[in-house]
Amino acid sequence: MTISGFSDRVKNELAGLYETGEINALIKHLLQERLNFSFFELSHKSAEELPADQERQLLSDLERLKAGEPVQYILGYAWFNELKILVDKRVLIPRPETEELMLFIQEQRFPGEAVMLDLCSGSGCIALSLKQAFPDAQVFGADVSGDALDIAKRNSEVLQLPVNWFRWDVLAETGPDVPFSGLDLLVSNPPYVTMDEFNGMAVPVTGFEPHLALFVPDDDPLLFYRRIAGFAVLNLNKYGRVWVEVNRRFAEEVAALFENESLEDVRIYRDLSGNDRFVSAVKV
Repeated sequence: MTISGFSDRVKNELAGLYETGEINALIKHLLQERLNFSFFELSHKSAEELPADQERQLLSDLERLKAGEPVQYILGYAWFNELKILVDKRVLIPRPETEELMLFIQEQRFPGEAVMLDLCSGSGCIALSLKQAFPDAQVFGADVSGDALDIAKRNSEVLQLPVNWFRWDVLAETGPDVPFSGLDLLVSNPPYVTMDEFNGMAVPVTGFEPHLALFVPDDDPLLFYRRIAGFAVLNLNKYGRVWVEVNRRFAEEVAALFENESLEDVRIYRDLSGNDRFVSAVKV
């Protein structure tokens, strides 16, 4: 099979499952990764025959795509804020919106040796980006899932970005046993998708990504934000800031919750799609 023949097969077999533009992007992504080709090479070697082992790999990839599996899980990584983050079914795939959150945070000023905590770390993408952006900071990352922490620790090792990882459930009645006395930054992208939104979501999300990291009860969509707000009041230093990613449906409610906890300078920020997506506040 030639490279162009594989491309045609992918287009035919994924038609109706993905948009045309997404199919073309998947083809380029797979071929560049599996063949170790640049975009220039792909465009000039389309008539070349695929080696047998690479053809088998690519056809296996195609079957997984047809089943709805995200390409990031198939390849084993996702790019986040210029970091190559290892991912599998144990963690959520980092989203572009969360990259936008990091851009907002990176514009902030923090003490030279600031103490930062990422709650609900998952793959560790946020905590690792914090360490990359603020190398002198002491960065912590916490998650309820031991499986997720395994991935986060592996990413930390591969990227050589030291983060202090620990397991803790933000919904637990007791606080975490960690060696920090005060935080300059608390950031979290907690579960925020309600179960009534489940049916409208794509199979790659509902069928493959961990539900523990995605969903909250319909009758308590602010469950995590209440605990995060309380934790922020107790653990942030004076003028320390909390940042959270939110469901666009509940941004106003999260902001009001933060204000009710006596946090100050509460602000809502929009993502590039125009959705209310982030909330920040300061402890004074």
